[in-house]
Amino acid sequence: PLNVTVNCTEAAHGCEIRWQPPRTSHVRRHDCFKYEIVIENKADPEKNIKTTSKTVRKSYIFESFSAEKRYHVKIRATDNGCLVSTSWGEWSTPVEFGKEQLTSTSSYMLFLVPVLAASLILFLCTVSIYLKKTSATVPQPRDPFHEISPMDFQVCFL
Repeated sequence: PLNVTVNCTEAAHGCEIRWQPPRTSHVRRHDCFKYEIVIENKADPEKNIKTTSKTVRKSYIFESFSAEKRYHVKIRATDNGCLVSTSWGEWSTPVEFGKEQLTSTSSYMLFLVPVLAASLILFLCTVSIYLKKTSATVPQPRDPFHEISPMDFQVCFL
């Protein structure tokens, strides 16, 4: 099947999945195909729950939709009495729907940006303290000819 689309509404707790029949050179009727729909729940990969349904229509209502979960749907077609082919065709490209997975980018960025900023500030403070300690001013030797001596060399003549 071509152009698989999914339209979900949270109010109805369901999704309408639509598609177009496969292209063939000799079949023009849309009722010549029956379809197998597989919907995988990607929220918990260990359970890998699949819903499989068969229909002759070009749409399907997925009623077990939960807005908090992520799903993949794929569809394939076979003959429905029009002598097209008795074997199932290839699966359509999987279409994702459901909750967006923000954890992959947003939550990492929310954590990573402050950590990088704090690390940069700590690094700059450490470098500043190090430079202050290592670049202390070196005292210069005294110039005996240009300095005023602290001793009083006045001579008293009596």
